[in-house]
Amino acid sequence: MNTDMDAKNESAADRISPAGTLAPALLSCDRCHGHDLALRGEVVQCGDCGTIQAAIIDRPRIVEKGVVVQELAAPNCPADEAAMAVLGGADEACIPEKEQGGTLSEADKVAGKVQVRLTSAVELIRASLESYLPWIEQAIGVPLAETLTLEVESNPGDAVAEQLLQGIPVVSGTKARNRSWSNFIEEWGLPSGLSPRIAASIQRERKPKAAPVPVWELDWQDCPVAFKFKGLHRRVVSVKVPTVFPPSDRPIIARSPSEHWLIAHREDAAKMLLLIQQVQDRTKRYLETEHGWTRFEARYDWNAVVLDETARRMVRSDFELWFEREDWFRQHNLPYRRGYLLWGPAGNGKTASIRVMAAHPHIKPYALDLSEEANKSSELVGMFERASENTPALVILEDLDRAFPSEGKRTRERSVSFQTLLNCLDGVASHDGVIVVATANNPTLLDPAILKRPGRFDRVVQFRNPDASLRREYYKRLNPILAGERFESAIQKTKGFSFAQLRETYILGSQSAFEQGREIALADVIEAVELQAAGAHEVKALGSAPGFVRSSERRCPPLSRS
Repeated sequence: MNTDMDAKNESAADRISPAGTLAPALLSCDRCHGHDLALRGEVVQCGDCGTIQAAIIDRPRIVEKGVVVQELAAPNCPADEAAMAVLGGADEACIPEKEQGGTLSEADKVAGKVQVRLTSAVELIRASLESYLPWIEQAIGVPLAETLTLEVESNPGDAVAEQLLQGIPVVSGTKARNRSWSNFIEEWGLPSGLSPRIAASIQRERKPKAAPVPVWELDWQDCPVAFKFKGLHRRVVSVKVPTVFPPSDRPIIARSPSEHWLIAHREDAAKMLLLIQQVQDRTKRYLETEHGWTRFEARYDWNAVVLDETARRMVRSDFELWFEREDWFRQHNLPYRRGYLLWGPAGNGKTASIRVMAAHPHIKPYALDLSEEANKSSELVGMFERASENTPALVILEDLDRAFPSEGKRTRERSVSFQTLLNCLDGVASHDGVIVVATANNPTLLDPAILKRPGRFDRVVQFRNPDASLRREYYKRLNPILAGERFESAIQKTKGFSFAQLRETYILGSQSAFEQGREIALADVIEAVELQAAGAHEVKALGSAPGFVRSSERRCPPLSRS
């Protein structure tokens, strides 16, 4: 990025800060526009927000008064050495002499070693499309100046990839999305003389009563495709262009290593967006994480979760009313957002409740794994930004007590800075229409600052181990036969069990019935409860039958006497 010419009396050396720090007058952060930019190894990072910059390490240049006056060729210097010269890591011999004779001054050499140009993603993509421009204009039928470029997430090129690789089993979610695209594609074409590039990765899919089968995820890469879509008068060019990655262990842009563009005639652009909307409405729901999109399969059915009266009122009813009371929030000048902290021992429905919330037909869910040690402050900020752009949205933060314990109870460095978390929860930027739901097993371990300010979490709800009435309800939902006076002994023996442990007793009883080729009976679950309460793992280790063993099989043989 070249700077304005208002720095009139500075030499190139004056523009270079010591210790690899970039001159503030030259550069600013892509995200927060701060000037605390520094070279960290081979990448440029903002010291204020931690964002890795979209940096292109240029060949050595001579800079005077903030303007590039000469770009230096490096004919005798290998490309990798030239890059190192820019970072100040190569010999001075790699910095060539001026073509017109003479040698570089010391200031010019310093400037040549550290010159870094930050280029926007738009410039990079346009540069990568330059060789395709004649073909793109011919395909659409108008000059590029008469088109609109739409940056979208959906890529119809994946449907072409599946057609070119017919007979390959494709991931079911991708196949469904491709099928939706194919319903609108009348024809497609590629530039001549090019070999399309398809990223193919093998995965496994499991189906009921069958072994997992290998399937392929096909991802169309950088070759442009011209599509004739139903309802559009002219062709639309789809192109996926990679973003710039400096040598680094982490991406510049957390969401995706590429940008996807649709180039359409201006009269067709709005129709194209409506077509994309129809495709997305027909496909499966997805959960967005820092690693990309994960297929999300869940039903919006609160009856699938057993809740006590407090959780039912504070979570289920409050969540459902939130959608109905938007006008009320507006009329009373209240922020239209919500925060839930669900806490309690594991296995009592916190995650199950979140899955139901994420399955709401109007919600777009986002999740960030805070258990990793890598710094994710910029990912958290970016996730809240995307959520606020796609409201109503749900931001999921699980195991908050492990990620943000109080200072005296920390065992590792936080993956997200504490201040970043508080800023996101407080809505420094407008998070209108965003719901945040977090979980914790033990909230007393949390840093007090998370809870002491009202509004960060509007509802703090405990998910306890179920009492006797909830245990009866849960067992009855699993199987109607698990009820009545005969089953009361099992209800009493499961005092202190979580819902997950209750489910395990039913699985144990079902396994016993399955091994004997019959339907599960009341006695099977009662015995499974006894095993679970007495220490099922030790008892099972004494038997030879698979699964758990019956009481008659658990007796140890008498010890022989010598």
